[in-house]
Amino acid sequence: MHLLAGVFKSIRFFSILLFIAVLSGTAVGAEKSARVAFNLKSPLKKTQAAGFELKDLSGKMRSLGEFKGKVILLHFWASWCEPCKLEFPAFQRLSERFKDRGFAVIAVSEDSLERTMGFIKEHPSDFPVLIDQYGGVMRSYKMTLIPSSVVIGKDGTVQGTLIGPQDYNSMEAVEYFEKLMK
Repeated sequence: MHLLAGVFKSIRFFSILLFIAVLSGTAVGAEKSARVAFNLKSPLKKTQAAGFELKDLSGKMRSLGEFKGKVILLHFWASWCEPCKLEFPAFQRLSERFKDRGFAVIAVSEDSLERTMGFIKEHPSDFPVLIDQYGGVMRSYKMTLIPSSVVIGKDGTVQGTLIGPQDYNSMEAVEYFEKLMK
């Protein structure tokens, strides 16, 4: 009888482990499938992008005006955001691909300087990373979800928004930015 009870306990233990493994796999799969190809929402009426001044990682004040005449991908993110971690390398690739063609990625961290610096040490970038710890700039663009992006055209108007995780490596994304830079 004791042997049979031990077998049942082992089966129950392995069933629980299997259940946890299945749930973990489902969660990972759900995270990957939650990222859409490139779901840009165009505004009903084009408006001028909200100006701002924020400090970069070295403490220097940076403004949107510095990037006048460029296509801008203004990305709101945080170091604790898992989808943000997955997207970050794509911004580096976009920045490298289009840097000499009038394109700029501006990553606006909704986090403290210390946490942002820790993240950037692990995910180096050549584009500006600005600190908006209390979300003032994010609110001025009426963004409420992280990650989110705003695309600003050469003329300084908002061309569209991207809410939630996106596949910035997709051909659709690359073609969209190519078209805006013409």
